[in-house]
Parts: sequence; structure tokens; C-alpha cells
Amino acid sequence: MPNFAYVAKSRTGEELSGVVTGASVDQVVEDLHRRGLVVLHVAEEALGWRGRSSLVKKLNEPIFGGVSTRDLALFTRQVATLFEAGIPLTRGLRGLAKDESNKHLSRVVRDVAETVESGNNLADALGKHPRVFNQLYVSMVRAGEGAGTLDVILEELAVYLEKVDAIKTKVRSAMSYPSFVFIFAIGVSLFLLLKIVPTFEQIYADFNAVLPAPTQAVIGVSRLIRNNIMMTSALLLTLMFLGFLWSRTPTGLYLKDLFLIRMPIFGPIIRKAVISRMTRTFGILLQSGLPVLEALDLVKGATGNEAIARAITHAQGRVAKGEEITPAFRSSKRFPEMTLQLMDTGEETGALDAMLIKNSEFYDRQVEASVAGLTALIEPLLIVIVGVIVGIVVITMFLPIFYLGDAIMHGAY
Repeated sequence: MPNFAYVAKSRTGEELSGVVTGASVDQVVEDLHRRGLVVLHVAEEALGWRGRSSLVKKLNEPIFGGVSTRDLALFTRQVATLFEAGIPLTRGLRGLAKDESNKHLSRVVRDVAETVESGNNLADALGKHPRVFNQLYVSMVRAGEGAGTLDVILEELAVYLEKVDAIKTKVRSAMSYPSFVFIFAIGVSLFLLLKIVPTFEQIYADFNAVLPAPTQAVIGVSRLIRNNIMMTSALLLTLMFLGFLWSRTPTGLYLKDLFLIRMPIFGPIIRKAVISRMTRTFGILLQSGLPVLEALDLVKGATGNEAIARAITHAQGRVAKGEEITPAFRSSKRFPEMTLQLMDTGEETGALDAMLIKNSEFYDRQVEASVAGLTALIEPLLIVIVGVIVGIVVITMFLPIFYLGDAIMHGAY
């Protein structure tokens, strides 16, 4: 029987290592679990053919595609359940990979299982797939492995990801309906300008009618689009492409995200969602035992908003110089006063992580209430906006009819 090297944690947190004999990795892990140990990694002493080429693994990675927050939350909860049930990690991961409906995630989980089996710890195995498991995820798993509380950390991660997904879904639902109506309004306007307006233009031309200024303006826009449709389309596509490229630059990304949190109606909802995600991430990282400066590094990447991320960078610099956390955040002038007060209370009582999570839960409820209220108010508002757009075109086209009698009497007819 082959020999296996292992590293494990005792219930007291003491790290143990050694070499045992077993028929397979799964059997060794089961034996170690029976001894009351939390297994970090197990490897056969002679790996042989197990060392696969990294090039082959790269070729198996899709060029496009990804894993949604919802899929990642479900996977994390399943892994946490594996630890609670005492199922060997590699065997459990292979089972999850086999049952996973997301093909990309299935391949990634299978590779993670092979990497763990070859002697790496779970954090290193996850870190090989940064497009699926970001730095925040890997750092929390590493902290859990180091403290021997990986099952607890995974449970917290699952809850965190589920909360983030819920907020994303609420914000997305709040913005999807207005976006659809906006696109619909543009489509209706183009149809009127390209199909209906030319018909009226021909009728008025036949009567030699003198057109009011609003009607002339609408007909002028219609002519401009019809006579330059290719150039107009190319110009719009070019502007959209240049805007997309600009939004990827540091300045463009910052200004775009700053506009998002300041825009009317939707800005407050987006800002609350960002603050909720930031404080929840910060609180969970502190609960995991990460130092404040290291946690802030990870929080910046988890906010999803460059304007808030820069404010965190500003606060992080002041904390690094010895300033307390709350004054450092207050100096950036980007965070709500309630958040700052809860942070101050948390610092004074030594329960900053708990206060940050309470703040996140408060803003989660605020986002939910705002989305519900916005949905009730925005539907009639959008109907009015579409009606106004269509009405302007229709009224300007029918306006000359009021003077059509004079046009007939003094015109060619």
C-alpha cells in the first residue's frame, strides 16, 4: 500500500503533519476524520502521472463564460455541508463536479479536486482559477485553513454570496424595466421618423402647405436620419464603442461609477447596494481574523464601484499612518453618516465586524424597500414619458392640418 503525507488541524487549532499508509486518498482522509482531525491536504508521496501539464489545463479553460454569483453561492454552501458531514474533501468535490449543471464550474471543481489530491491546500487550488474564485474568496478560505475553522468560513462565505446575489437581483430588477421602456421608446420614435413622418411630408408637399416650425424641425430630423442612415448608424456605433473603451480607463471607470451613485432616482439605490456590499465584506473579513489593512485591500475589489473603491484607498492610507478607522473613512466624504456612526460604535466596543454586518443588513432592507416603492411609481411615469415622445411626433405632424383649409384655398388646389 502506498504512503500518504498529510497536514491537518486538531480541534484545538494545532497543526499536525505526518505520513500514513492507505489504499487511497479518500481512505486516508476518512481515517484522519475518525481521529477528530480537520484535513487540510493529503498527497501520495510519489505523484507520478498525477502531475498534469498546466498547458493542458489552460486549454480546457473556456475563452468566454463564467460563473454567476448564485452558482458560486450554491457551490460554497455545498462545500460547507461536506465539511459538516465529515465527507472527504476530494471525494466530495468530485461528486459536486459530476452533478454541477454549469459546465465551466464543473471543470473548475474537477481541477480543484485534482490539485488538492496532488498535495496542495484548498486555497491554492482555488487560487488557480481567479475568474471564478476571486482574491476575496481565496483569502477567506486561506484564513479558515490557517485557523482550522474552514467549515465556519465557508458557511459565512455562502451567506455573504447569497446576500450579494439578492441585492444584485433587486438592483437589476429595478433597472431592467426602465431600460426596456427606454429602448422601446427609441424604437417607436425611429419607426415614426422613418415611416410615418415621410408620408405626412409628401402629403403636405402636394398641398404646398406652409409648415409650422415644430413640424419643419421633426421633418428635418427625419430627412437627416433617412439621408444619412448608414453614416448615422456608423457614427452611433463608433460613439458607443469609444464610450465603452473610455469607460474601461481608470478615469472613465471612476466617472461612470460616480455618475451611477449620483444619478437621479436610481443613484440612491445603487449607492445603498454598494455600501451594503462593502460593509458586509469588510465585516466578514474582520470576523475571519484578517488584519484591517489587508481586509481593506480586498474590500476595494469587492465594492464593484470605482468611486467608492478610491474612497476606501484614501481611508486605507490614513489608517496605515495610524489614524482610527472611522475618522479615516469620514475624511473621504463618500460614506453615509449612519455607516460612520456604526463603525465608530464598533471601534469603541471592539465589535466593529458585527456593527458592519448590522449596517449591511440595514441597507439591504433599504434597497428592498426602495426597489418596491420605485417599481410602483416608475411604471406610470414611464408610460407618460413614452406617451410624451410619441405625442410630440404625432402632434407636430397633425399641426398643419389646422391650417390645411388655408393651404387648399391659396395653394395649387
